[in-house]
Amino acid sequence: MNEQPVLHHLLQVETEAAALVDHAQAEADLRLAEGEKQNRRRYDERYSQELTSIDAEYAQKRAALEAAYRKELAGYQENLNAMTVYKERFSALVSALLPPDNP
Repeated sequence: MNEQPVLHHLLQVETEAAALVDHAQAEADLRLAEGEKQNRRRYDERYSQELTSIDAEYAQKRAALEAAYRKELAGYQENLNAMTVYKERFSALVSALLPPDNP
């Protein structure tokens, strides 16, 4: 029995198997790259949506806080304006409590 054709056939099968493995690896790499690209795109879209939502919520809360601050400040200003100022009494009290300057 001649073993050379059998060995030649086995080497040919091994070569074809190696080519199939290389092709399968290239296909797997291509699919992984495509999947990663799609996942990155979905992530970027979702991230953008969340960022837009958070920015809108922040702007709304900031506007509400600024309005509350202005209202409180206006109320404080009204209270200050409504107070009666006794300049003469204050000056007399300060003069009575602080000693005169003696250089």
